Order: sequence, then C-alpha cells, then structure tokens
Amino acid sequence: MRSVWLAFLICWAAALVARADAPTMVGKDAPDFVLKAADGANLRLSEFRGQVVLVNFWARWDNDSRREIPALNRINTTYQRAGLVILGISVDEDSRRAREFADSMKVSYPMMFDTGEVLGRDYQLGKMPMTILVDRGGVVRYSHFGYKRGDDRIYLDQIRELLRE
Repeated sequence: MRSVWLAFLICWAAALVARADAPTMVGKDAPDFVLKAADGANLRLSEFRGQVVLVNFWARWDNDSRREIPALNRINTTYQRAGLVILGISVDEDSRRAREFADSMKVSYPMMFDTGEVLGRDYQLGKMPMTILVDRGGVVRYSHFGYKRGDDRIYLDQIRELLRE
C-alpha cells in the first residue's frame, strides 16, 4: 500500500512541476501575425484590436480539435455580435486538406492556415488544440491546451468577463 501511495505522490508532484514549467503567454502581448484566410484575404491579428479575440490553433488529424470546432461554432454564433472574434489557425502541413476539413465541419469563423513553424514558436504551441483569449488591448488573458467536454463553458466564462471590460 505504501508503494502505491508513494507512486501516486511522485506522479502528482511531477504533474505539478510540469504544469509550473509549461510556458504561458498570459499577461503578455499577443504576437501579431498575418495569415491567408480560406477566402483568400490576409488577416492580421492587430486589425482586431478593440475586440475580444479567441485564437484557436488546430489540426485536422487531432481528435480534440475535431471535438472543439462545433463548440467554437456555437460560441461564434452567440457572441459574434457582442464583439467576439474567433480566428481558427490550422497548423496542418497540407492546407488544401485542412480547408476541405474546415468546410466539412461548416466552420463559421475565419479559418487561416499556417504551415510554417514561426507562429507556433511565437505562441509556444504545445498540445493540440491550443486556445487563447486576447483582450481588447491585445494582451493574452487566457490560454488552454487540449480540449475535453466542458472546456467551452470555461471559455464562455472568460469571454463574458472580457466582453464586460
């Protein structure tokens, strides 16, 4: 029994250390970027200054990304008129296949494609998907790796708070 508790404590401590060492952008200016959107337009993050922006990095091969997109569609439908902008960024190497996937998911927000590594490095991209919330002043206020059912409720709490500011 002692060995089970010891193993549990070691795993728990390791998880805390890993979480503490995980890079975070919260409280820092969101790095600006320009990416080509699915409709052919170039979109720059700084163009949305003054609005609350949710940036979602995703990949079509990632199951969590596949589950998160419908939740983001619902959030976009509900909060777009209130001043929320959602920007989806595919990190798939094949932008054609990523575009086809986004079309099949009926994504309702601008979808962009980043096949390079610079933006991922700038945003400290880790586990997929990665979702960040940027306030009206361009500061990252929330970041989240992965997706599980119920995470969208956390996003909504953060979004509502930022929209009230």
